[in-house]
Amino acid sequence: MKVRRTIVSLLGAAVLVTAIAAPVAAAPAAQGAKSAPVPAAPAPAGSILALLEADGTAFDRDWYDFDILEAAGRTVLGAKPGSPVAAITVPNAGITVFAPNDRAFQLLALSLTGKWSWTEEAVVNSLVTALGASAVDTLETVLRYHVIPGKVDFATATSISGTPVATDLGPTITPRFVPWLNTLVLRDQDPNAADPWVVNSKRDIPVGTNSMVHGISLVLRFTDL
Repeated sequence: MKVRRTIVSLLGAAVLVTAIAAPVAAAPAAQGAKSAPVPAAPAPAGSILALLEADGTAFDRDWYDFDILEAAGRTVLGAKPGSPVAAITVPNAGITVFAPNDRAFQLLALSLTGKWSWTEEAVVNSLVTALGASAVDTLETVLRYHVIPGKVDFATATSISGTPVATDLGPTITPRFVPWLNTLVLRDQDPNAADPWVVNSKRDIPVGTNSMVHGISLVLRFTDL
């Protein structure tokens, strides 16, 4: 996880940890020697974070998985263990997460900086630079805006098309079913930006017995950016 520790150092956090699992202690260092970095604890089985990490924890060239989202979650929890984002580490948390893929974050970085980042690590660096000192707090806000209470599958979300749904953050998102695409568009709080849609091949991903993940194409915006 060398690349992931780069994110933490950029954000000013010393160690990457989860909120509910104790980190593995480093072996005692010889006098005068530097301590080895403390590795992140494995995500608990049955949690959203475990699902996000199922394909590994390194950045790669697959823009349609969730490496950057997982790194953002780990980063927030490393800096703020008591954050509501810790729900993603709780087995059977009873939540639904609309999960932006790595391409979604690449497009967000482009929107915020005007520059195209060619690797996942470069996307993270670009976002951190753009967000500055408020990076952790902003990431926390963004992540909470992608969580709604309860296990909501695609059919249920389709049945409430047009109805605003409160997020964990508070501001609503509004699912709208598009029959000719057989998918849901999620209207967020930024009227000037394109709204994300549920990626059909990444919808209805069960997590434990009472949580759900739907992959989405863009990052939801909790305010007019």
